[in-house]
Amino acid sequence: MKSIERNIDIRRYLNWSRIVKGKPIHIRLYELIYYELLIMWFEMNKPPLRRLIYETINSQDFENNFIRGKVFQKYIDEVLETPCEDGSGYYNPNSREILTEVNIKELYDIKFLIKDELDNVRMIDRYNGIFTFCKIYEKWCLEKKAKQVDDVTKKERFDVTLDLPLKISEKP
Repeated sequence: MKSIERNIDIRRYLNWSRIVKGKPIHIRLYELIYYELLIMWFEMNKPPLRRLIYETINSQDFENNFIRGKVFQKYIDEVLETPCEDGSGYYNPNSREILTEVNIKELYDIKFLIKDELDNVRMIDRYNGIFTFCKIYEKWCLEKKAKQVDDVTKKERFDVTLDLPLKISEKP
């Protein structure tokens, strides 16, 4: 297994994604799908996106990680491990944000929606689901990064670049 930490673009993305603030709830879960694709993309020596997604949906881990939702549940469990002392929610130490009980309920709701979307017999529907989730995530990231690159006061500092390591859609 190759170490993804050796690639500077991936390392910058990982640092940025960990500390970026203001992620909508659905983006937090779409990010997990993008991250799994990114790891596989790097391990497969950067194949074209179409092949990458097909390899992902045909992998042994797809059923466990996405259809059964283990990747999403692991993230939710990590959030639930850090309750605020005042009971106002759950603290994310990386981005220094607090997720409320309502946010946790939304995480579960979106988790089940994603699982339903990906639990499909037709491969093309699974492909379209993965592609759509990653495209939405990419759009959000690129908009957020564009704002941060221009703002020198942002804490997200050198990690902010204009693009992502794995490009889902082409720029117009």
